Amino acid sequence: MKKILILGLKDNIKSDYYYKGLISEESGIPEDSLELVFNRTIANNMAQQHIGFIPAISSGNCNKVLNDITVKGEKDECTADLSQVDNQCFRDLLSGAGAEYALILNRHYLRKQEQPFNTIFYIVSYSLYDKEKKEISSGSNYFTAMHLESAETMKKTSRKTSDKIASSVLKLVAQQPTETAATLLLSKN
Repeated sequence: MKKILILGLKDNIKSDYYYKGLISEESGIPEDSLELVFNRTIANNMAQQHIGFIPAISSGNCNKVLNDITVKGEKDECTADLSQVDNQCFRDLLSGAGAEYALILNRHYLRKQEQPFNTIFYIVSYSLYDKEKKEISSGSNYFTAMHLESAETMKKTSRKTSDKIASSVLKLVAQQPTETAATLLLSKN
């Protein structure tokens, strides 16, 4: 079973309407914990629903990698850029977690829509990389709510979205050649 380490980026909550203080006030989540709660909610939902997903635990190596990842793109259309991440540090982080891939939670984008109903779209964009920092895919998925939600409610309403992202990622990972198969192909040539 191929393992996937989930990395939630720092400062990755953006909105077309809400600022962090208002998100905190309306959701009841402390402002300095917003990213942690949003990232952990999605990561833990994936890990609970699917074998092979590993939520990252903050450590020195993890923080070094997270600090060097940048996000390119606007609003919910974005991808992670690992060009500034040290190759060995990235491989060490994955191997230390027993993972072959990194699923990066690029951004949580909150888009407010007032017509026809007051709706908030919680859009989660992500990028999937292998241990050589090769991007395999990027995408996004969303869930909706009528207002900003508490951490506990968000955990429940985001389950289906987390499951869709995880299922999509698992399909992509299953399509990737295994290291053994790639080694055999190289040795035959």
